[in-house]
Amino acid sequence: MIKSRIAKIAGLAVGATVALGAFVPMAGAVTVAELQAQINALMAQLAALQGTTVTTSTAINSNLTVGSTGAEVTTLQSALVTQGHLVMPAGVSMGYFGSLTRAAVAKWQAANGVAPAVGYFGPLSRAKFNASTGVTGTTGTTGTTGTTGVTGTTGITTPGVEGTITVTLNPSPANGTKLYEGDVKKAVLGIKLEAKISDIKVERVKLDLDETGNTATADSAFYNKAVQKIYIMDGSTILASSDLNSSTVVEESNEISITLSGMSFVVPKDTTKILTVAVDARSSWDSTYNTDSWTITIPADGVRGVDGAGVNQYGPTAATAARSFTTEDEIADTATLAISLSSSSPKTQAVVCTAGTDEDECDGLEVAKFDFKTTKDNVTITDFVLDILRSNDDTANATATTAYLYDGSTLVGSASGVGTSATAMTATFTDIDWVVSKDTTKTLSIRLDIDDAALTNQTFVVSTDAGDTTAENSNGNTVTATGSADGQTFNIRNVGPEVTLVSKSITTAGVPQGAPAANLTSTSTLTATFNVKIKAVGGDLTIGTVASTSAPLFGEDVANDGFNSFELLEDGVASDTDLATSTSFSISTTDTTAATGANGRVLAENKETTIAVTYQVPGRLATDVAATRAIYAVQFKGLQWFNATTGTVQTTTFMTNELDWRTADVSFP
Repeated sequence: MIKSRIAKIAGLAVGATVALGAFVPMAGAVTVAELQAQINALMAQLAALQGTTVTTSTAINSNLTVGSTGAEVTTLQSALVTQGHLVMPAGVSMGYFGSLTRAAVAKWQAANGVAPAVGYFGPLSRAKFNASTGVTGTTGTTGTTGTTGVTGTTGITTPGVEGTITVTLNPSPANGTKLYEGDVKKAVLGIKLEAKISDIKVERVKLDLDETGNTATADSAFYNKAVQKIYIMDGSTILASSDLNSSTVVEESNEISITLSGMSFVVPKDTTKILTVAVDARSSWDSTYNTDSWTITIPADGVRGVDGAGVNQYGPTAATAARSFTTEDEIADTATLAISLSSSSPKTQAVVCTAGTDEDECDGLEVAKFDFKTTKDNVTITDFVLDILRSNDDTANATATTAYLYDGSTLVGSASGVGTSATAMTATFTDIDWVVSKDTTKTLSIRLDIDDAALTNQTFVVSTDAGDTTAENSNGNTVTATGSADGQTFNIRNVGPEVTLVSKSITTAGVPQGAPAANLTSTSTLTATFNVKIKAVGGDLTIGTVASTSAPLFGEDVANDGFNSFELLEDGVASDTDLATSTSFSISTTDTTAATGANGRVLAENKETTIAVTYQVPGRLATDVAATRAIYAVQFKGLQWFNATTGTVQTTTFMTNELDWRTADVSFP
């Protein structure tokens, strides 16, 4: 077109402005592009009146869709009016891409062989349009200037090289992802992109959207009921996104799709990149759609990229890249609460209670720690029941009067212990409103006030199970707990030894088992040594020596008809045959009174002593039968003592099954 022709038509356009009542916005500064677009619009109107064809001198360099505005939209609309595809309503100015323009673009695409003819004015349409106008255009705001219909290659390091792209389904996310009400950017599908020979710049991804869980539900429910926005993401970076509604999706015969374009994601040659399709859930949906299934599919040629030579490359070759997900209740209503014994819960032990005026009480004794783990929402525990089991119902023995729940140093609640049977008690905590934040674990410390402890041992074990806890989510709906927790056994007295393991060791020495020979099968010896600290609490204690005929402090009974302080384990199993022939220990006179009789000493109240006791096993028995070749360990099981005033023999055996009181394994003989 020559300048004189432009001037003449522009002059006619000015005159026609009054006659046609066209509105030309003039407020503020007007750019050259805007002025040119206004001229094009007037030219199109003149052409429509005169029945002539108008050629525009302006190329369209941007992808246009519903919601687009500006000079390029006006240029497009002008051409559509000229060619009879668009009729602008009276009083409506050009420059906004709406549903009428989309329908007109679809007609133009169908007439000009651009597929799919869906009304989206993208690179294929731009190339066709610019070629028909006879002008040279660019391929977008980020592309470089090129020939008509050629996509820009900014970011590509292989200029002039044709390549290929392979599009496959990434293993993650897998099928069955749960989409909860209000979820944001929930990953539902992964796209694996592999470039060969040339870098490939991915510019567009088309996605088919299907409702697959209920055959009576239309696919439009995908965006009407379940999903409100969709994204293409590179990690946490959003490459493209779109709201899902009737203006952004293409719907044909109940089949819907959306095309996300305008990307400029480069996959370097001979490398693989992963893109993720993510969605925003609607804030709520009807319960009809709970557990319903939905599918997103990349159709054949749904991904389009451009190689170094500016040639479009497509994938996948078939519509096989699909992932399904399900819509669930509001995430708060799927909250969980699991109860278990904490790894930091106190181990089984013997406790001497000496508080109170009668010196027979324990105040706030920590007997267990319970863990409460939540998922998906904050959970409030409103009520809690603690079960307390005693070894007997002798009223002369200890009882739990009050139970406490502590979160660290903060008191959560307290409750009285109430007997429900001869040996069982409960403590019921109400309205404690203790909150465990979502996806966290909090710990409650269980403490007891114990009264009336006596010389006779009384055991206590606290526990809880799922039915003992009442909880609710942030919506006030019930959360059903799972799991249980059983504390360790506590042995309670008002007088006795406080026993601590200082150290332990196990060694072997001598000649190992060899070829059988009379009386010479083995001369090796296994020796286990335990250094045990004993403190007298609540009164004086009498502890027997090795020579004690009534109750030595540490006993080893070969015949298994009496008290035994040790247990030999053979390959992890208790052995009843390979027992020690002797034990030995000596009681220091430090912190003790003079000997009581020939076989015992008195350990004064609040005094303590550390005693080394050894346990030996020969490599052959007295019958000259060799000990079995195996892995051995020794378990310390307890000690015996008697009160200095009553003389009644007592035992302390809380360590019987505790691994802390077991030696390492050794090969023997």
